[in-house]
Amino acid sequence: MRPPSFARLALPAALVLAAACSGGEKAPPSPTTPRSLSAAEETVKVPPGGTAVLGFALAGPTGAPLPGAPVSFAIINLPIGAAQGATLNEASAVTDADGRCTARVSAGLATVFRVRATSANATAEVAVVVGAGQDGAIEVAPFFPVPAGAHAAAVATSIEVLLLDNRSCSGIDLRNPPESARSSHTVPASGATVPYGFLQTNVSYAIVGRARDGGGVRALGCTDLPGSVLVVGGSVQVALPLIDAGPNPAGTYVATSPLPISPPLPAAASLAATWRDLTDCPLDPAQLLLDCAIDALGPATDPSDCIPTAAEGPVGDALSALRGQFLLGPDGAPAPCRGSKAGGGAISIDATVQGMFGSPLPQAFIALASAAADAPHLFDQLRLRSTLDVRATRSLTDVDVTHTLMSLSFTLPSASTDVSLVKLGLPVLAAQASGTVTDDLLTIEPHGFTVRLGQAARAAFGALSLARRGLPATAPEVVAAVAALAHTDDGQLAGCVAIDEVLCPRVSQPAGCLVTACATGLNVLAARLDAAFAAADGTDLDLYLAGSAPLLETRADGLADRLGDVPGGHAGTWNIDLRPRDGRRTAVAPWEAVRSH
Repeated sequence: MRPPSFARLALPAALVLAAACSGGEKAPPSPTTPRSLSAAEETVKVPPGGTAVLGFALAGPTGAPLPGAPVSFAIINLPIGAAQGATLNEASAVTDADGRCTARVSAGLATVFRVRATSANATAEVAVVVGAGQDGAIEVAPFFPVPAGAHAAAVATSIEVLLLDNRSCSGIDLRNPPESARSSHTVPASGATVPYGFLQTNVSYAIVGRARDGGGVRALGCTDLPGSVLVVGGSVQVALPLIDAGPNPAGTYVATSPLPISPPLPAAASLAATWRDLTDCPLDPAQLLLDCAIDALGPATDPSDCIPTAAEGPVGDALSALRGQFLLGPDGAPAPCRGSKAGGGAISIDATVQGMFGSPLPQAFIALASAAADAPHLFDQLRLRSTLDVRATRSLTDVDVTHTLMSLSFTLPSASTDVSLVKLGLPVLAAQASGTVTDDLLTIEPHGFTVRLGQAARAAFGALSLARRGLPATAPEVVAAVAALAHTDDGQLAGCVAIDEVLCPRVSQPAGCLVTACATGLNVLAARLDAAFAAADGTDLDLYLAGSAPLLETRADGLADRLGDVPGGHAGTWNIDLRPRDGRRTAVAPWEAVRSH
């Protein structure tokens, strides 16, 4: 028989074993997250070189104190809140039975900075003011003055208040103020005051306010606070007026702007006349090619302008004697066009060279005539594409604008083309301008560019009028192609060589008497066609713009999404001052721009 004492001990052991075998489990530990962490004081003050003790309390998911949990500490250095030599005496601590812990800070030089405590998902911060001067406190009272803040007063739901040490309002972008080393506060827009303590009498402050609705900033304000107005050991109330801000214009926009020109530029008429010269006489282009070739035979003192004179050297004078007589106009006076008969009734060399192009005349001549008809209308419908980079300055109402020209669109009844102004290599495509924002309207001061309308038109003419009709896109190529269509009867020679082969025997000259002058004349003709565009260029800054546009917000994010909206009836307005070499033009035109980023 077992001793009674053994039996008494064996029974509890059996019960424990039975319980373990029955599948019973220990209760799981209580969750410790999410947590909440709070600071004992929002702001503490410590003298330079002194030590401050910062207190924190940690709670678990139910709000009950959370003991035995680690909390780490770090000094947060901001651009306007550097620690200036301050250090933490410990990098972490463990909460006590009441969920509390402390961090000690050894201060350096005078400054304001933050200390952040972190435990799992929870953080808390304390502003540390390091200073030896006397201090006081303030109550910030934001409000909406009438009428300057009337719109925001009706729509704003909250007001954010920030206090910035050692700053002034003139140096702050109110839409994007720097982060404060002190805590920011958000209060209802219906009315509340915000307290700040430990403000030193030997320091100046800037107090910033931003009123918001559900989307963006609706009003802004800033008040300077000299430390000298503080009451030592007491508190003063500081008014903070908030002014309607409207949508934030800062950003980059792509703008589209018509460039109306009325009446037409003188350059348009001269451009059309110059290109019509290729085909406007019955014996063109032969007549014009001979004008240029014979003019090139003259002395060096004779300008190369495709206008022969009575003294173009022996060969030139001999060829001139064989040219067609000028036809008579309706008034009986000689017209600019020559006929097929030279003096004495012989076949003119104009008719001879024209015959070298064959019959019927090449289709290229018809295309050239159609292209010349386009020339006077090149400037009828211009549209400027540009970017506007709007940046805030140190004032609520002032902005800096960088306006950069990108392209110019030319439109004819049947086609349009965009000319990249950047690819033209123009000297001034970007201009800086001052701007102001008032009542949701952006106003931009005058600024100038080198738009060089003639250079752009030359590129547009090549694409719209020449290449579209199967012709080369540049004047030198057009002239060379036209001359190449002239050929000898056997088709063996073409261009200047063919013309030389046919005409030199007519003036009893050896082969080659005309080929060099012909080639020179073609170059002069090409330069003359190109130069016709130059009259539309200015000699310095030749386009000035100044204007305004409403700031339009479409996404309720506080940002202006558009500057003007032409289809929507809210167009911006440019005052345009175009300054070509001849015929300065001013106009007023609508414009709009869409935010790109």
